[in-house]
Amino acid sequence: MNRIPMLLPRGLMAALLMLLNASVLALPADIEADRLVLAAEEKIAQQDFDGARQYLERVAPLKVEPKPVYYYLYGQVLLNDSKLEEADVQLTQYVKKVGREGEHYDASLRLLTQIEEQLRSQEAVGSTREKSADPNAASIEASDPAGKAYDDRARQLFPASSLPESLAQAANVVLRSHPYLEGKIKNPDTSNRESYSVSVKAPSELLVTKTSHNSAVNNGQAELSVEKFNAFGVSPFVSYRCSTASDSCVLQNPASGDDWIRIANNEAAARELTTALTRLIKALQR
Repeated sequence: MNRIPMLLPRGLMAALLMLLNASVLALPADIEADRLVLAAEEKIAQQDFDGARQYLERVAPLKVEPKPVYYYLYGQVLLNDSKLEEADVQLTQYVKKVGREGEHYDASLRLLTQIEEQLRSQEAVGSTREKSADPNAASIEASDPAGKAYDDRARQLFPASSLPESLAQAANVVLRSHPYLEGKIKNPDTSNRESYSVSVKAPSELLVTKTSHNSAVNNGQAELSVEKFNAFGVSPFVSYRCSTASDSCVLQNPASGDDWIRIANNEAAARELTTALTRLIKALQR
């Protein structure tokens, strides 16, 4: 016996499909929160912090307690946006909730230390701007024993015709040792990568040369770009942020605040490079 399919009016069928879709998509609030957090985690892994923020901002209206990793992810998003105090709150919340056994406990503590150092740098920038109007600013600079000790060490390790050139060599040692390599498996010969070098140009210019190797572009041939940085009239203090999600550390341009130099994810190297470049910019300003 042949079966005759039952036909429904087009409008009724559309309404029925919408009802079925709504029932599938209407997850309980706690499960929806988990879904949003997972989506944000994937976006951060892709270095899409804007996309991650859009997912995370949808969690609070659900009025449920999200998984602790939510605070870790949100902290990274806020840090990427340079919202240091807000990022500090989120990361502190994470470590308090998970304790020492938390998956991202150590990474969060490193980020909190980074935030502390960046806030201290910002305070130093404000202090420097105030001192710039002070006729005794030169003598105040001379009273910086730690900075002077760093300059003297650079002169000894990297003899050159001038202090800026010695400091540039100190920075280049770090840059050569910690290039950014893309991917989980890092091979200096085959991975897509970025490397940088700095040089000085009288009287106050710093040249930053970026070399990019991308197998998908120009048959893998290296691409070079040179950026000029004028040291006069800017804060000398360079800041950085390191991210486990992007597996890199990025230094910010002190003149614009934009991302400037990227190296491997090594906070000690980023700190050393930041010091070398800060001292170099100061030397060029004299």
